[in-house]
Amino acid sequence: MESLTERGKLHLPMIESLHIAGFKLFRDLTLPKLGRLNLFVGENNTGKSCLLEAVGIYAGRNPVADILQAASLRSKEPLQPWEVDGWNEQGTAVRHPVFDLFHRESSVSGTTFSPFLIERVGDLNSLHVSFQLHDIVPDEEGLRRYVPVLPGHATVDHLEFALPVSRGMSQVTLITRRQLPLRPRLLDSERIPNDGAVVVVHLPADGLSDEKAASLWDSLIQGPGQKQVLNWMRMLDPRIEALDYIAGRLRTRVALLKVEEENRIPLNSMGDGLRRMFHIGLAMATASKGILLIDEFENGLHWHVQRELWAALVKAAKEFDVQIFATTHSRDCVGGFVSASKESGIEDAKLYRLEREGDEIYAVDLNLINVEAALRLNGEFR
Repeated sequence: MESLTERGKLHLPMIESLHIAGFKLFRDLTLPKLGRLNLFVGENNTGKSCLLEAVGIYAGRNPVADILQAASLRSKEPLQPWEVDGWNEQGTAVRHPVFDLFHRESSVSGTTFSPFLIERVGDLNSLHVSFQLHDIVPDEEGLRRYVPVLPGHATVDHLEFALPVSRGMSQVTLITRRQLPLRPRLLDSERIPNDGAVVVVHLPADGLSDEKAASLWDSLIQGPGQKQVLNWMRMLDPRIEALDYIAGRLRTRVALLKVEEENRIPLNSMGDGLRRMFHIGLAMATASKGILLIDEFENGLHWHVQRELWAALVKAAKEFDVQIFATTHSRDCVGGFVSASKESGIEDAKLYRLEREGDEIYAVDLNLINVEAALRLNGEFR
């Protein structure tokens, strides 16, 4: 019988370790060992959500879209072009969100922004993103050409900040202010060859947008995916028979549930837990041979459902070759994670606690056996 490790080597180029430097809260963070299942705990503002964003940017197929969408994730609004000096186009004293991807360090001379690096430990395909001034020079055909301004280079005309993106030793693309607001066709054309790229599905703490959920549901119309999602929703309500989308107002689409002995009911009226379960099911079903990122796993879910859900996720991760990264504040979520890992025989499940001391964030590898004992004794480990 094919082992889980063999399956990982044959199908999924798993991220076995991770080093992040200069990204958001992380000045320098190393996770020396990662597995099929990875759960991160820690107090607020220790970088749990930032860690998921870093994984998504590193493993994804489209660095332009992934980087820009990571920048817009917190604002929930489409990014607008930044001004040539990097500030918001409104001229306010708030730096453009894309520059918040870079770690800030304060010094006597002011705040500096480090380039960021995301890589496996010992990686030859590291992702490196910096920002620097470029001189805009028209070529012979009148098109704009971005020329990096070197230290000490004296020029004051046509300067703009832009983000060079490199894989390994080679620059693969340049992100400029002219690529905003996000345009799907343009971003889709910016796919960059990346031998380690996989499908990455990111489930934010507040869930998927209705538009995104509808799109993922449509993508599962062929095959067993929709049936699997419904089975997961039945963990919360066994009466669920079917789910369909209908046209709503202003070109929106509304998810309706068919429940035993009742008329069709809008999903959004059924409570946060059922909506969360729907989104987790969608994300897992569309992350085949890829990576699933779940932020604040426990949102909307009762404690006993979290344990049942982890068991289902472990089974699905094996079946669909998915590597899972999740964050939580919930003791019950950790308990479900430990139990499901132990009962399934997965030996490479990893639980990390992120801790912060001043400007430094580091990861503590929590032994699952010790965590299980702490749970039994009602001890604290988060």
